[in-house]
Amino acid sequence: MRLHDPLNTLPGVGVGRMKVFAALGLHTISDMLFYMPLRYEDRRRTAPIGDLVPGVKVTVKGTVSSFHVRKSASRNLFVATLDVEDESSSASVVLFGGYRSFYSIRDGAGIIMYGMPLQKGGVLEFQNPDYVILRHGAEEAPPDFGRILPVYPTTKGLPRRVLANLIFSCVTSPNLSIDDPIPADMLKKRSLSGLRDALRGVHAPSDQDEINNSRVRLAYGELFEMQRKIFLAREARDRIVAKPIQQDAVSAGRFTSSLPFELTASQLQAMDEICRDMAVRRPMHRLLQGDVGSGKTVVALAAASACACAGFQSAILAPTTILSSQFYGEAVKYLSPLGFKCAELTGGTGAKDRGGLLDGLAGGEIDVLVGTHAMLEDDVSFKSLGLVVIDEQHRFGVAQRDMIYGKSVGAHVLLMSATPIPRTLCMALYGDIDSSAIRGKPSSRKPVVTRVLSDNHMDELYKFISSRVKLRERCYWVCPLIGEDDGDSVGDSSVMARTADMEKKIPGVSVAKLYGSMTPAEKVSVMERFSSGDAGILVSTTVIEVGVDVRDACVIVVESASSFGLSQLHQLRGRVGRGSRAGFCILLDSAANISGNRRLEVLTKCDDGYVIAEEDLRLRGAGEIAGVRQHGAVSLKIASLPEDLNLLEMAREDAAIK
Repeated sequence: MRLHDPLNTLPGVGVGRMKVFAALGLHTISDMLFYMPLRYEDRRRTAPIGDLVPGVKVTVKGTVSSFHVRKSASRNLFVATLDVEDESSSASVVLFGGYRSFYSIRDGAGIIMYGMPLQKGGVLEFQNPDYVILRHGAEEAPPDFGRILPVYPTTKGLPRRVLANLIFSCVTSPNLSIDDPIPADMLKKRSLSGLRDALRGVHAPSDQDEINNSRVRLAYGELFEMQRKIFLAREARDRIVAKPIQQDAVSAGRFTSSLPFELTASQLQAMDEICRDMAVRRPMHRLLQGDVGSGKTVVALAAASACACAGFQSAILAPTTILSSQFYGEAVKYLSPLGFKCAELTGGTGAKDRGGLLDGLAGGEIDVLVGTHAMLEDDVSFKSLGLVVIDEQHRFGVAQRDMIYGKSVGAHVLLMSATPIPRTLCMALYGDIDSSAIRGKPSSRKPVVTRVLSDNHMDELYKFISSRVKLRERCYWVCPLIGEDDGDSVGDSSVMARTADMEKKIPGVSVAKLYGSMTPAEKVSVMERFSSGDAGILVSTTVIEVGVDVRDACVIVVESASSFGLSQLHQLRGRVGRGSRAGFCILLDSAANISGNRRLEVLTKCDDGYVIAEEDLRLRGAGEIAGVRQHGAVSLKIASLPEDLNLLEMAREDAAIK
């Protein structure tokens, strides 16, 4: 029995049960043995019934002295009442289930059960404990009693007991063959156990220390494997010969001097790091991080300018039509005056325009192509692609990123993220990538006043929004739900319901709505209405979270704010205060949800995205940081960040050893 064997090689796992296991993502013995428990129940503690303490979970062994089954008021549900006794006393037991589930219970049968006794009118009572009817003469406890029992997440059709016993029998089997991928000398250096012992320690532990030590070993192994893949990917990329893009001081100066504003020191440093990377015969692979409004776009366009000066083309990939249009507009504004030709390709590009664009791209007439997923089509080819920029890169899958890379082997790659990633996660996810961070914001950015408000003050909030719109400012209102379109139109916290309420209570103000399932053309049309001022209020889902740039948008209200992560709220806040006027961010929720809410208080006191991302990681965990779930290269099942930062650093150091 080996780890790569399918689960149907185990006794009792047939076609039907394989489908149930597949629903949990379990297909092989390895999948099952690396399926971690939610918690543990210490079933080693047994006590006579006469010594039981109400409210304390315990294992009890006794005899059924009476047994009665009755039908409950609920359909197909039966209630079994038992009296269980031992030499010290007796207790009552109440069980719920289908009639057939009690077929093995009878007067005089031996029973072992685990649960919490409660005091009921002077009698101890167990309500629906876990139990097993013992075979006649059986003295030993079945495998899910008398030990520390792992409790696993499961699904319909797979009882917890069945899953626990299957894993237990598998991990304790002498026939299980396990090859440890980590060298023995490395494990000895780190004082870690072998893989077989660690798997047994989490699934069949003898005590809490064994659980803790085994989890550490498995977490280290997971991080080691991840970091090893990162180092191998970097080594493979380093073997590729890149196109060196040299930029002289004159061409660099042409771009910066043409800008109508001063670049920050942080922007200039990022530009210098990118240009130095592109100048060598090794493909650049750099992540450009920057807080909302820090000026990442102009840094990316500086790289595209350097590329065009050297005779190479650039491809800028954006996740949505709206962001593509905005990026294209910026490219035209800053690159066209320098003589560089820019073009845009999206799913909405007409067949005639698309044909001419593709010809110009293949012939080298287009210097910079901005677009969406439409750029990934097979017929999109470049004459001399030197730079690939992926905006909001976490919103693209690994396969999609590989497709754009494949347009020209050896092209330099610049990934961009408006959600700062904490150092811990950056090391875990992007250990093979160099990183540039733009800290601070241009002086033109206005501060955003952030307030937490109870939804009891809705009327006052409506009056405030109406007054701002009359000053020709715009307002975003973000809802967690769409409404009719997502089957949840109950309550006001939806785009549809909130739009209807505003149209009724804020007369004279045009309200537009925007959500993800609209077509790209519909989204662009709505944003044009909002940008031009035809609509003073835009009610939206989080589709406007990143990158949307409307200079006159000065107010944003986030409804049900406590349901969003800190980093996401900070991104939404970044949609306002982008022009010459100050911005206002209102975090709206019920009084019960905002009272003493530390997460929301952080936003009222801090506007540094890096600090907020670190706090988000600490409060919510790695899985909630934008870019982690979507990254595609990492899925931590055992390790947890930032708690296992020391293990990550150890694994990173060890993985680098060839």
